[in-house]
Amino acid sequence: MDNRDIWNLIHETWSALIGHYEPVLDRIATESRLSGRRWSVLWSVLSFEPESTTPGHLLVRSPYTAVEHYLEQLRALTEIGLLNEISDGEFRFTAKGREWTNKLIRDVRNVMSEVDPLSKNDGVELSELLQKMVESCLNNPPPPDTWSIQLSHKLMPEKEPSLPYIEQAFSCLAAYRDDSHLAAWQQSGLSATSLETLTLIWSERVHSLNEIVDLLSHRGHPYQVYVDALKELLSNKLIEGSIDDLKLSSVGKSFRDKVEEDTDRFFFAPWSCLTESDRKELEFLLNKLRGGLLSV
Repeated sequence: MDNRDIWNLIHETWSALIGHYEPVLDRIATESRLSGRRWSVLWSVLSFEPESTTPGHLLVRSPYTAVEHYLEQLRALTEIGLLNEISDGEFRFTAKGREWTNKLIRDVRNVMSEVDPLSKNDGVELSELLQKMVESCLNNPPPPDTWSIQLSHKLMPEKEPSLPYIEQAFSCLAAYRDDSHLAAWQQSGLSATSLETLTLIWSERVHSLNEIVDLLSHRGHPYQVYVDALKELLSNKLIEGSIDDLKLSSVGKSFRDKVEEDTDRFFFAPWSCLTESDRKELEFLLNKLRGGLLSV
């Protein structure tokens, strides 16, 4: 398997695992009056420690979301007693928030251990292969910077039981993918909202301004932000057409294709640590884990 095939297999395996633990996570969050997916913000708060958390911290990995939206999420967590706003826009855990977040992580990881279809030896071997990949990413010289993967790596559990460790290793690799993607486009000077808008047009998921606004409503930006994003893309000749009939230009296709190529180049560079034997064993174990999770 080539690098992309292995990455796709990791994603498929991860999705099969998520299918087991996400319902539990969502149920616990709902019982605790934690609407939406705000539990993910709490995991970010945990990873930022010992620093406080600000919207700016959250924007580093995901610059596509409005500052106000992140601030609203943090203040909503403050209202239910999980965070303290220690100064304007700066947040830390309350004792209750830390206890709740750690319990949530424990409960979810217990579910992973219960559904683990791998033998102990297979789990150890897969953990070691993934550890090798994650450490290679962490030690690879920039680009990209390793902001996201370093934070994700702070949440690594012990190696036993193996499946929670494997799942967090998946998360670390996904974080490095985010680091790689940011490095691939941020030097262009294009705004984050323009890049995300361009990506939607490039992938043919949207064809009009209204479709963009609807699809990205979760980002918390007002309508005008996407009007401005389209103006930026038009002025750079990356798109053409009208707001009701948006099309990718040849310049835009070349630009966005290059972003994807650079993302892959940065992301897969550390995978040179894998021998041919490693790759075959990784493929075998991931398929075994994926198949076992889908049959549980």
